[in-house]
Amino acid sequence: MVKLYVGTLDAAERFYGRVFGAKFAVAQGENVHIVTFPDGGPGLVLIKKGPHDGKKKGGFIIQVPDLDVAKGRAADNGARVQGEFEAPDGSRSVDVLDPWGNQVEILQRG
Repeated sequence: MVKLYVGTLDAAERFYGRVFGAKFAVAQGENVHIVTFPDGGPGLVLIKKGPHDGKKKGGFIIQVPDLDVAKGRAADNGARVQGEFEAPDGSRSVDVLDPWGNQVEILQRG
C-alpha cells in the first residue's frame, strides 16, 4: 500500500475516485481511510494530515490505458501538471501534484 498525507479524507476519496476509480475500502480510525483501485494493485492509505505532520508527502506511479483522459480528469479535479515525458518505446507519462502536494506519475505504456 502507498501512504499519502491529505487535507481531508472525503476530498481525497473524491479526487482519487474521480480520477482513477478508487473506492473506499475500510476506515482505520477517524483519521485514516484505505481506498482500493478497480483492477487491483496496492491500495492507498489516506491519512488526514495533523498539526505535527509538517510537510510530509508521498508519491506513486499508476499505469492507465489513456494518459490524456487521466491527465484531464486529474487537472479537472485540482491536480497541477508538473511535466510530461516520452520514452523511446512510445511510453508516455505525466507528473502531477494532487491537491495536497503528493506526486503522482500517470503512465501509459507504449
